[in-house]
Amino acid sequence: MRTRTLAGLAPVAAALALVLTGCSFGTAPEDFDRSPETVGTDLKAADTSDLQLPLIVEPLELVEPGWDLPVQSAGPVFLSAGSGEESLTYSAVNTKGRQLWRAERPSGCTGFTVTADGDTPLAVLTDSESSTDCDEDVTASAYDLETGNKAWGQVDVPGPLRGPGTVFAAEDAPANEAVVLDPATGEPAEDADGGGSGGVRHLGEYQGLILDITDGKLVAGEDGATVWEHSLADNDWDAEKLTAAAGAATGEGFIRLDAGDGVGPVFDRDTGDLLDDDARGVAGDANTQAVVTLGKSGITVIDETGKNELPVSVPQSVLLEAAAGGLLYLREGGKLRVHNATTGSLARGYRADGSGVVAIPDVITTAGVGTLRAGDRTLLATDRVVEESGEG
Repeated sequence: MRTRTLAGLAPVAAALALVLTGCSFGTAPEDFDRSPETVGTDLKAADTSDLQLPLIVEPLELVEPGWDLPVQSAGPVFLSAGSGEESLTYSAVNTKGRQLWRAERPSGCTGFTVTADGDTPLAVLTDSESSTDCDEDVTASAYDLETGNKAWGQVDVPGPLRGPGTVFAAEDAPANEAVVLDPATGEPAEDADGGGSGGVRHLGEYQGLILDITDGKLVAGEDGATVWEHSLADNDWDAEKLTAAAGAATGEGFIRLDAGDGVGPVFDRDTGDLLDDDARGVAGDANTQAVVTLGKSGITVIDETGKNELPVSVPQSVLLEAAAGGLLYLREGGKLRVHNATTGSLARGYRADGSGVVAIPDVITTAGVGTLRAGDRTLLATDRVVEESGEG
């Protein structure tokens, strides 16, 4: 599935984190039960009468889980958190609109990630028993994403979750002091050469694949073995500038880095193939399995047939919001336009006579269900079909 998480969400998450932590004054958090509580309740249908919904989800029933943080997912389960006065409430909801479990954390513990131990998706949540800001005595614990059962933890980490994936570091610590945890065990991960983590700069953890900079190379490793690598010098990448792109997702099948000024390479997660070397935006279409990049060459759709550069005007002010169902959603200022991902021509993504807040696809699964962003609301399009009214 896609799990995008579009780059544009990162500033939102950061801003929310600042707001939440800014209200906490660094005091010790309230004593509440942090263990996931099984729920098993079907969420009721949301009122969407004031929204313009994408046609791709219009037949589906939407629910509103009350999430304020960006959404992550794996398979049919989505995870995020809603904010209260004193705490965050994380909840996992599946594509049937059923809330599976929920767990509370201090209001500043906004750092979380969805990763995997083999075929088992995991939710990694951070915590602190001494600070609502979650910047002291930080710990991490992993839970089965579907059941909420603990997989490992709690383990001490050097600071908040920096990401992508299970990368942690103290506030303002340089990148070479970040620690990456093995998602299977919660222990510090070994380098691809089987050694310790000293002298290696960790860029991110992508569903078990750990991306490092070491010895002048960009190295992706899994289970202590190198999977693929690229020379920094051969590609004119500066080791000091190369970072994970803001808001980078971990489960979309691609890895996006920032080589400076928000522009950088995009790799196939599994093969290491360089899909684009100067992208400023990227999105995965879970329905078509295509990766779409926005770079100097414009919009490029990459799929099993190769690369297709679309004849679409994309000035610097245009942002790639999403790719779903063979459609591309582009934003320029306050305007949203939809294009066909095969031809580049304008496409109808919404009802022509629609009105209200425009809902944009966010995290969409291969089955075509998933989350939407509509202003400050996050909704989940379930696999429940809207029942036709018998009136009229």
